[in-house]
Amino acid sequence: MSDLSALLDREASAEIASILAEARERASAEMAAAQTEAEQLLAKRRRAAEAQRDAALVRARSAAQLEASALKLQAQHAALEQVFEHARERLAGLPGDAKAFKGVLQRLLVEALDDIGRDDVAVIETAPADVATVTALAKAAKVEAPVEVDEHLALGVRVRSKRHSSVENSLTARLSALEGELAAEVSRLLFAADDPVPAAVPPAEPAEDV
Repeated sequence: MSDLSALLDREASAEIASILAEARERASAEMAAAQTEAEQLLAKRRRAAEAQRDAALVRARSAAQLEASALKLQAQHAALEQVFEHARERLAGLPGDAKAFKGVLQRLLVEALDDIGRDDVAVIETAPADVATVTALAKAAKVEAPVEVDEHLALGVRVRSKRHSSVENSLTARLSALEGELAAEVSRLLFAADDPVPAAVPPAEPAEDV
């Protein structure tokens, strides 16, 4: 009987040892799997954090570039405005030199007369201060047409035809018409190192004096 009991004890002890060994192996495997999963999750979160950081850096860089571009455009606009304001001031001062301004008016009048056709001129309009000068210039150009006052016309003339067409040829109108072209040229001169732009079209040859 004692032998049987001892045998059962040995078998039970062996079974227990086997179960414990299997449990230890399983626990070890589960611990290893958990460790691997934890490391993978940590690596995944690290990559996500790095991606978010990189995305934030890209957004910040893009925002900075946009702000820099906006500031540059504002600076260009302000510089161009100053240039054109200076040009308008220079034009406004031209009548102060009567002799030089008479030559300017003569060229403007001749160009307008040639555009309309001298035989088709009905009336010539100019600023109040320039009526006498333009009248004399029209007579010198052998054009018999009345010279009338236009309070809103400055630094030039407007010639109306008998067919109800008209040509305005004034320095202010020319500056406005050429502002886009001149803006590109001025921008090229002011900011050539940053933004090269196409060169402006050469101006037309001035008309010959009468």
